[in-house]
Amino acid sequence: MSSVSLDDEWMSEAEAATEVHKTVRTLRQWRKKRQGPPYAFFGRTVRYHRASFIRHFEASQIMSARKSRRA
Repeated sequence: MSSVSLDDEWMSEAEAATEVHKTVRTLRQWRKKRQGPPYAFFGRTVRYHRASFIRHFEASQIMSARKSRRA
């Protein structure tokens, strides 16, 4: 049996906002615009699945296509 509790797998709005150095208001605006990380409702409470949240931001990274000219 896993030692990770359900609470460790799901983050509150405040925890998620802290993870990405944004405000809860920003996360709410992203949801309203249907952008940003995936989320779920537990009743009327919004939760973010930690692994999906991290994958969302990893997938949205922009890597530089320019290569260094240093020899």
